[in-house]
Amino acid sequence: MLLKKLMFLMAMGVAMPVLAQKCDSGKPATAPLNHFKVSADGATITNIKSQQTWLRCSLGMAWTENGCEGNSLTYSLAAAEAAVDDLNAHQVAGRTTWRLPTVEELNTIVEQRCFQPAINLEVFPSSPESGFWSSTVAAGINARAWVVHFLHGQRYIANTQQSWRVRPVADK
Repeated sequence: MLLKKLMFLMAMGVAMPVLAQKCDSGKPATAPLNHFKVSADGATITNIKSQQTWLRCSLGMAWTENGCEGNSLTYSLAAAEAAVDDLNAHQVAGRTTWRLPTVEELNTIVEQRCFQPAINLEVFPSSPESGFWSSTVAAGINARAWVVHFLHGQRYIANTQQSWRVRPVADK
């Protein structure tokens, strides 16, 4: 019965608590901490190469001295875009240029040697094993956009009415 309940929750996009991330130490890291610069308050992290700044916590969570706390929220694509607009209106982290990342940008933060979740938890603490919206629409398919699922780092085409998580990015 418990297994059925867990499978149902995962299918619904509910983030399960991170029990034990699995990483293959024999493979090189694709998103190591030294590729990023942490902000003074710790709430954002900047990719040294691309100069893009990411919120370390997914929307709904808040940065504290203990890392990301609270509940990661899910949004339809339109609601995700509105939530990002709200970040800009409130100048979160002193910025007004937050946006949804492209699917390619989301792929740059996938830690390919890890799964459950497929992300560097030093860079993005408490990241849920869930899908995250991109701004990349699926060409030739109405009402569809790309999602990167951080359970295993794969990308999928999703109906824009589905609910997924949001990790905003800002350009230099």
